[in-house]
Amino acid sequence: MNKKQKQFVDEYLIDLNATQAAIRAGYSPKYADRMGYKLVENSRVSDAK
Repeated sequence: MNKKQKQFVDEYLIDLNATQAAIRAGYSPKYADRMGYKLVENSRVSDAK
C-alpha cells in the first residue's frame, strides 16, 4: 500500500465517505468519486480498514 492509499484509509475511517476521504488524501477532486470507489474495492485497502 502506498502513502496516498494509507492516507485514504485513515481519512475513510473518520466518516466512511470514500469521495471525501479521497479528496482529503490528496486525490483530484474531479475524480475523487471514482478513486474513492476503486480504493474501497481494492482488497489491500479494504483489509487495512
